[in-house]
Amino acid sequence: MTDFTTRDGCRISYQVHGNGPKTLVIAPGWSQTAAQFDRMIPLLGPDYTVVAYDHRNHGESGRLDQGARIASLAMDLRELLDELSLAKAHLMGHSMGCSIIWSFIDQFGTDRISSVVWIDQPTVCALVPWLEPEDASQVGAIVDFPGAAAFVQGVNGPDQAQVRADFLTSMLTKDISSEDYEFLLAENMKLEMPFGARLLLDHVMQDWRDVLPRVDVPSLVTGGEVSHVMPSSQEFNAAQIPGAKLHVFTRAEGGAHFPFYEKPGPFAATIKEFIDGVDADSSDAETKAPAAVNAR
Repeated sequence: MTDFTTRDGCRISYQVHGNGPKTLVIAPGWSQTAAQFDRMIPLLGPDYTVVAYDHRNHGESGRLDQGARIASLAMDLRELLDELSLAKAHLMGHSMGCSIIWSFIDQFGTDRISSVVWIDQPTVCALVPWLEPEDASQVGAIVDFPGAAAFVQGVNGPDQAQVRADFLTSMLTKDISSEDYEFLLAENMKLEMPFGARLLLDHVMQDWRDVLPRVDVPSLVTGGEVSHVMPSSQEFNAAQIPGAKLHVFTRAEGGAHFPFYEKPGPFAATIKEFIDGVDADSSDAETKAPAAVNAR
């Protein structure tokens, strides 16, 4: 991995795989890391340059007390694109990574985005006061304010190790091996508290529904039939994003919250088919500085 330093002095670690003409930048979820995509990335083939990075205070990135906000992480993503001299790229967001991309679009628009793959994230997690009760299940909001506060306190409390282990278990299929589970848990636990708790609260209190109609680039929305995230929420997202495609992975395809790790083959094939099918003329093609993108 290599790294760069953000505007406020945080070291962001990233890895670059391949040197193909299609550039894909991956934004992991809350407490997740770039390493969790290592099984999927090689399956995309030689036409791809894939950039996977660790958010601030996650994985191998630096630790900084400030910036425990989705908006700050969206700025980090923009600075990563600048670091790599990427005028345009395909983006992939997993879980909270989707919120980061929604925030990116909200702040900066879509001029630097060729397409987006959205992986299993509701636009609204908490029962915000302006959310109509009949809309809650459709958009995937499943926790009230006291429940959100209790969960955030749990991940920051004396029993946080068990709380976080139980949360990870809820996001996986029953088929995962103990070895794979231990790897994922170890990666998750690299996010330290209280930064992680503050970021989680900011994340779950967002409402991104007004951003969806402004996503004017090709989009693939993915979910899982046995995910803790209700598939109906991904149907809602796809219906609100103009022209978006929807793919819900079955349990046999690893269709919980980590399809790219549990069953990387079907996931990579689906993503590759989508990105390969995105029509972009030469003026929309990704550009990059070879010296930066080829850094190892």
